Amino acid sequence: MIVKTNHGVVEGFREGRLWKFLGIPYGKAERFGAPREYDWKGVWKAGRYGKKSIQKGKEPEDGGQDQDEMGEDCLNLNIWVPMGENETSMEGLPVAVYIHGGAFQDGSNRERRAERVIGNHSFIYVSINYRLGALGYLYLGEALGEDYRHTGNNGTLDQLLALKWIYENIEYFGGDSHRITLFGESAGAKAIGALMLRPELKKWCSAAMLASGGYQCIRDAHTASQIAEAFYEEAHRRGILEKKEEILTMDADQLMAIQRGLVDNPGNTCMFGPVADGEVIPFDWQERIRRGEYWSGNVIVGSCLHEMIFLRMQHTDLASEAWEIAGCLFGENGKIALETFREYETEAAKQGKELSREEAADKWVEIFSDYMYRMYSHRLAELLTDTGSRVWYYSFEYGASAHVLDQSMAFDDAAQDDFFFPGIPLERREKVSALLHESYARFLETGSPEWDGIPEWKPLCEKRKRMIWKETPVVADLETETVLDGFPNSVYRLI
Repeated sequence: MIVKTNHGVVEGFREGRLWKFLGIPYGKAERFGAPREYDWKGVWKAGRYGKKSIQKGKEPEDGGQDQDEMGEDCLNLNIWVPMGENETSMEGLPVAVYIHGGAFQDGSNRERRAERVIGNHSFIYVSINYRLGALGYLYLGEALGEDYRHTGNNGTLDQLLALKWIYENIEYFGGDSHRITLFGESAGAKAIGALMLRPELKKWCSAAMLASGGYQCIRDAHTASQIAEAFYEEAHRRGILEKKEEILTMDADQLMAIQRGLVDNPGNTCMFGPVADGEVIPFDWQERIRRGEYWSGNVIVGSCLHEMIFLRMQHTDLASEAWEIAGCLFGENGKIALETFREYETEAAKQGKELSREEAADKWVEIFSDYMYRMYSHRLAELLTDTGSRVWYYSFEYGASAHVLDQSMAFDDAAQDDFFFPGIPLERREKVSALLHESYARFLETGSPEWDGIPEWKPLCEKRKRMIWKETPVVADLETETVLDGFPNSVYRLI
């Protein structure tokens, strides 16, 4: 299939009932520069994935980055278009745009199989790449001056340019530019929460689905500057940089080596993310949210009951290590987490109880899960409802109910993994997976997850109810949900 876009001609290839267009460049960017639109000549053969953003990789002395798979020229997107009956092309299809997660450090637009996401439904699936880690979110405004004030949001600017490209070109692929749904989990959901502050999103996006993430990743410029200083300190420790401006031209493998050193701690998932820089994201973003200056539309928002259960798996004595983890994970907010645990200990002592190591570890999983994710999903659901959105709110409480397990069951093969479902037969897991996929895919296709295969699930503006995803899903009163609510709106702060 040949498609003429506003930026050039692209040739797609058929795979089953889908036409695929892989690795389409939506922009270009110099290192730490804002992205710009890109036009190409001739026909772009869209038969293979574009490069991922540079991430992790090996140390320079061990071979460094895989140059065939990763690179700084990574601003590309993929499009999958289902065919209609009799293998005809369709027009006016709804569009689902996936923003991948990975702590703003890892991941790519290759992660989900379009066949699995779309299933037997009829919507276009798009997945985008954006710059990650230091290249996407290292704030150099203090270190290098005003011209670099946007650098803490390069990844956000990439996402905005990709969404603009999709809005302006998706009709050429048979899509409806007025029915575009953004969805993502973890950092992908947090990215959407930040994008909702941008006025353009009201035009470019009509619906959203956020799993285990809201607006909590937005950092103040001071916190972001301190992270940048820590980055430079790690570079000096390694003997790599003498002058700060050398970061603009240094070898990419060395850049990633410094990043690995920076995040080498028990809780490193908040080191990167959008910055309230006064340019891309306003300094007064929290006040704007309170005033209702935020995106609105149809939304699914939710989280998993034991988001941070993996900490129990990684740390044999979580109760003893939790304070260090809290400090690395939350920064200054770690003190609030410790205070919450102390209050729980005090209450237990009043009842004549002394917490066992297992009980203490369980409590810390609850604290980490609520303060990292669940509290913000709850707040976002209430905020969006107050500002006019139709919000379907949920809590995933099946199997290990680990981080983003709901979307992984719906769109990936997580149901096949015995690790997350000890003692639960595969057949029963697959039934839950099918319920999740049908509900989520219907939302991507129609803007509503409601259907007769699940209990009545209404948006909060109609009924104050939440869906609890269990083996047999149930709907419960929102007011019965117990979620800790002691953190500020930014999950990570440095003072």
